[in-house]
Amino acid sequence: MAGNVTTGNPWALDTAGVIQTRPVTIKSMTWNSPTTATHTLDVTDNAGHKIWAETAIAGGTGLNYEWNKQDITFSGFNLVTIDSGTLYVYIE
Repeated sequence: MAGNVTTGNPWALDTAGVIQTRPVTIKSMTWNSPTTATHTLDVTDNAGHKIWAETAIAGGTGLNYEWNKQDITFSGFNLVTIDSGTLYVYIE
């Protein structure tokens, strides 16, 4: 994938940046197929509060890391770091 897609549900994100500046309610997230062990994912809200940070323990196709703290509203959504793979964000 080349670039973030936020027009549907889930969002499909593979590039770091400010994704949403308004409040957003997240149902779940899946980081799919990081390519290498030690690659990292870091997500914050607009105030810089950490939503999710993960470091891959392995890499490869079909490997998924899950965030399942359903229906939490955050003040925005920033994808600070994504070294590889795609982050799928399911929103309300």
